[in-house]
Amino acid sequence: MKGTGKGKKGRQILLLIVLGIVLIGSCTKTNEFTIGTGFMMPETRLEIVDTFRVDLSTILVDSIITSSKQIAYVGNYEDTIFGLITSRSFFDLKYDIFGEIEEKAIYDSAAFILNYTSKNIGDTLYPMSVSVHRMTEQIVPINLERILYNASTALFNTSSFNYEPEPMSTVVFLPEPNGRDTAVYLNVNAFGEELFSLIRSKDERVSSEDFFRNYVKGFVLTSGSVVNNAILGFAAGTEKLVLKIFYHINREEQEKKELVIKMGDIGRQFNKVDFDLSRTPLADIRENRNEVPAKLTGNKAFMQGMTGLYVKCKFPTVQNLMAGDGWKVLKAELVVEPEKFSYEKFPLPDSLYIYSGDKKNNMSMLRDGNNQHLKALFEFDDYLHENNRYTFDITDFILNELSDSYFDPNQSLILGLASTKQGARFQRLIVEGRRPPVKLKLYYLSY
Repeated sequence: MKGTGKGKKGRQILLLIVLGIVLIGSCTKTNEFTIGTGFMMPETRLEIVDTFRVDLSTILVDSIITSSKQIAYVGNYEDTIFGLITSRSFFDLKYDIFGEIEEKAIYDSAAFILNYTSKNIGDTLYPMSVSVHRMTEQIVPINLERILYNASTALFNTSSFNYEPEPMSTVVFLPEPNGRDTAVYLNVNAFGEELFSLIRSKDERVSSEDFFRNYVKGFVLTSGSVVNNAILGFAAGTEKLVLKIFYHINREEQEKKELVIKMGDIGRQFNKVDFDLSRTPLADIRENRNEVPAKLTGNKAFMQGMTGLYVKCKFPTVQNLMAGDGWKVLKAELVVEPEKFSYEKFPLPDSLYIYSGDKKNNMSMLRDGNNQHLKALFEFDDYLHENNRYTFDITDFILNELSDSYFDPNQSLILGLASTKQGARFQRLIVEGRRPPVKLKLYYLSY
């Protein structure tokens, strides 16, 4: 672009004027500005265009990591949009040198303690059923070295291990995640008595970690055969999910004691998530190579953590910018407004994250100027409730794609939760292709 400013001082003034106009344009709906002729040619304008076509679709990834998230989801929930979702949580126990238990000690009871969190979906006003099953094989994380070229391991929402079909214990209760009761007790008296006797007698099965893990392979929290109205999230840190064995010693005054056995390594605790989309707009997503365009789902696209659903955006008309010379992109934004009334029952994520995607929907992080994963905070319109939105600054992405004068029509932007939360939250988002549409907004100079 050529301006009429004279010398170095003129160029500096020109730069200040352009930057000032960009800032003004960021908070106005005016589509065109004419810049004073004292610095630039009269035909030089800052234009704001938000009419680019955005093709939406919903994609389903094969699996997402749910281990090491320190939350145990159990239950099932169904609605007409995201279908029937069921979650089971797998974990094991930590071996410890259990110490001495006096010969005169008398066993009382045992229970798994499940501490509430605020991470739930569904209706917690109805009774809830939770069962615990004993596993028949050990939990073995998958080595990701061949995939990610590092030594990390993980377990996924599709992972599973064998366990006894009959539960050790089942409890039916009215959930109170925000009430005075902070925990749910799953009584396992028969198992607790057996373990208590082995520890007191210093049995070989509790003498080392290998022996202990072979004896106590792990446990699974399920809903059993009951259809619940919610999925509850329980704390699954090593200090939070524990087995307590209660006993006492008869002295002049009865002395009550307890033995606390903590949950095992968080890398072996994970959630298996099953979902049935057969009666939803996404019923055919698996038959369509895990992607359904919004034109087949009522012009809507869907995102939900834990199930691996993401919103995909493609921009088939951006290449039209290449039709002529005399333009320069200054700023690019992706504006995402949730479908109205879709978040009254299910709160929206506080922030959304954005990934770039290729033809096969392989995703990679977009990063901001601080090399952090690019995100947008939810902007809530307290006054009119009409401009609730997420706004992503995707200037670097657009400039990079246009740098070779070609915008790949297969290149996409994919919206989801942070990689650390996608396998730890059931948060959801519904966006539209029409009212209000997802918008690509470009601020550029034409001359």
